[in-house]
Amino acid sequence: MTSESSSFLKGMVLGGAFCMLVTLLGHIKVGHGTKARDHEHHHIQAPDKEDVLNLSEGERMELSKSIRVYCIILVKPKDLGHWAAAKETWSKHCDKAEFYSSENVKVFDSVALNTKDMWVMMRKAYKITYERYKDEFSWFFLAYPTTFAIIENLKYFLLRKDPSQPFYIGHAVKSGDLEYVDGEGGIVLSVESLRRLSSVLEDPNKCPEQ
Repeated sequence: MTSESSSFLKGMVLGGAFCMLVTLLGHIKVGHGTKARDHEHHHIQAPDKEDVLNLSEGERMELSKSIRVYCIILVKPKDLGHWAAAKETWSKHCDKAEFYSSENVKVFDSVALNTKDMWVMMRKAYKITYERYKDEFSWFFLAYPTTFAIIENLKYFLLRKDPSQPFYIGHAVKSGDLEYVDGEGGIVLSVESLRRLSSVLEDPNKCPEQ
């Protein structure tokens, strides 16, 4: 367990934070040309409370349909109890939710990633998600089976945000001078953020697996 925790911390701190920062905050090349395009780091603000309270039931239903969220839930066989709880509760409110497991598990349907390293699991899950669903969903929510989320509230939070811009939401933590997003509370990426992240994940010079 100590070895697994160390591997996860190493991956998240040295790999995840670096890749997230390079992808979302830095200057990267976009498209097939060589010209670098600057982009802004966006801090998402929730809509005004009054705006949400004034929505009619019909408007709320329309909002739920127009903001489509795909949920990525990373699991391991030891998490079966939490896995079942997530499957029967909050994940049902995602427009689509899939479990990405460290290995093939017969009890629940999942996408087997064939690795126990959480950082590698996250990389593979993001890459698969982008390839399969980049044209179907605008927002992507990565979580663990111990995470609990109210997806309707998340959609209200995203009410005025443009998914074609590089937005992300997450609980930022610091390790020394390094700041990164912790996966325990869930990580939300716009489709543009996921596109940029996927591009960096494909480049071993920018984002090695270990």
